[in-house]
Amino acid sequence: MKALKELLSELTFTCERGNLEKEITAVVYDSRKIVEGCLFVCIKGANFDGHQAAAEAAEKKAAAIIVSQEVELPKQSETTLIRVEDTRYALAFVSAAWFDHPAKKLTTIGITGTKGKTTTTYLVKSILENAGRKVGLVGTIEIIIGDTHIHAVNTTPESYLLQEYFAKMVESGCDTVVMEVSSQAYKLSRVYGMDFDIGMFLNIGEDHIGPLEHTDFEDYFSCKLQLMEHCRTAIVNREMDHAQRVLEHARAHAQRVLTFGKLETADLDDDDCWILQDIQKEEQGFTFTTSHGLAQDSWRIRMAGRFNVENALAAILAAKALGVDDQSIREGLLQNEVQGRMNLFEKDGVTVLVDYAHNFLSFQKLYESLKADYPGQRIVVVVGCPGGKAQLRRRDIGTLSGQNADYLYLTAEDPQFEDVRSICEEIASFVKPYGTPYEIIEDRAQAVEKAITTAQKGDVIVLAAKGEEVYQKVRGEYVYYESDLA
Repeated sequence: MKALKELLSELTFTCERGNLEKEITAVVYDSRKIVEGCLFVCIKGANFDGHQAAAEAAEKKAAAIIVSQEVELPKQSETTLIRVEDTRYALAFVSAAWFDHPAKKLTTIGITGTKGKTTTTYLVKSILENAGRKVGLVGTIEIIIGDTHIHAVNTTPESYLLQEYFAKMVESGCDTVVMEVSSQAYKLSRVYGMDFDIGMFLNIGEDHIGPLEHTDFEDYFSCKLQLMEHCRTAIVNREMDHAQRVLEHARAHAQRVLTFGKLETADLDDDDCWILQDIQKEEQGFTFTTSHGLAQDSWRIRMAGRFNVENALAAILAAKALGVDDQSIREGLLQNEVQGRMNLFEKDGVTVLVDYAHNFLSFQKLYESLKADYPGQRIVVVVGCPGGKAQLRRRDIGTLSGQNADYLYLTAEDPQFEDVRSICEEIASFVKPYGTPYEIIEDRAQAVEKAITTAQKGDVIVLAAKGEEVYQKVRGEYVYYESDLA
């Protein structure tokens, strides 16, 4: 139990009814979990507005309710009514207080970008654990707390869940957490109330724009930029589009800004500038060098995908900012592989790559890497687009695939409430101008099976968009594959 006053201590609010001298038994934002004595925070979601359950919460003897709009409570109710401007913002601060501010007991590393967040979180985790730290992870694939792996629903969980995960990490002996920070994390106030020791901005491209996500690119970009306002050390990729804006924002807020990129974009007068040079493809992965002042170092990763060199360098800088020695960094880089991110399989002269590429920037980088690393080889891609969000992806992926692929299998990718064939035909409309042959196979497992069983020696087959996922999201349900091929 905690005092209501303590939970509200960092918020600006108005007490519209009742008093603040109460003990709280639970913090709840899901109306189905309301219990006597709880603090119920009314959150407006995509399908339900918690304000509609305010009267129910009072009837169930909630100790207090936090709202951002007018609600009617039973006259005889003794429930305290708290009014704030934004209940999601309030939930973030209340949750941190409820769990005794666990993030303050951890070294916190937040990573944002349109692509590469997942890979970079695992790279950082691998390096730091090799250096002796105990590291928790929050990301698109899973939440890792010690030996416990929890399937992730959102890239960045709701603020209450996030603080609960942090608390469990502290309890399990973790000293560090590395996490993906999505644009929705700031749009929906999931990470408010905490500052990151390190904030990393990998890249930016147009994505997540739609009715249920961001209104436009500026909304998307400005949400991601907020990480630069809430970190002590910022790490910025100078190679990305809009790098100057990100750097200006970081320098206005962070105590220290580390940058990396190729010589052409380097600021040679900046002592915190790392120059990326001499990327060489190896039989497995890549080698590359970095220059920083007069020092030059060589590094190696075992991961496929030329773009992963940039992710690796971002992870290297995070480790250096935390004082990790170079040998631990090198060993950590070599021990890392991320499920569903550029996983490479080779048999009988056929190369198969499984990757999560699902938007313009990730496909652009993917094709650039394939053209550089597999020159002259036939590129066969299995891909789809999700239903209900970011419809511009259909144009972008169709156009890029028409320009770069040699054969396409268009198939399902989390169609939700849309028709799979209609989505595929929309993608195909952007492929057709380039004359690239394609085939629509609505069942993804069948599409993967055909791509592999009909492959020719020398083919590079890319299973894109779904990564490690073995299910489709259909009409709000998870539908798992019967075939192991997908």
